[in-house]
Amino acid sequence: MTSLGKSSKIEQRAYVKIRTLLGKSAHEIHLDLVQVYTTKGALSCAGVRRWAQRFRLGRKSIEDDPRPGAPITAASPIKSCAIKKLIDLDPHITIRELSNLFDDFLTHEV
Repeated sequence: MTSLGKSSKIEQRAYVKIRTLLGKSAHEIHLDLVQVYTTKGALSCAGVRRWAQRFRLGRKSIEDDPRPGAPITAASPIKSCAIKKLIDLDPHITIRELSNLFDDFLTHEV
């Protein structure tokens, strides 16, 4: 699959969703995308088919689903403060050590 920028993927998925809901075929939608984004920049025909099928089955979101192992992008203020305090105590602490200490740190005042 061609590497696409996040905004380009989202724009194209939105187009696929709308055209699918209007009853257009995946092949027609793919041809439209190729006209705008060229062959290198457009979603593959197989990708258009997959997304069109998802939308026909009722999918609403055009965003990627979270994947196992994907980094957590949100942290609570308490967790952020705890991590900062651990790093302040030992600037050379490793991520593994942070992980091991984190639960203990939240339950005990340092």
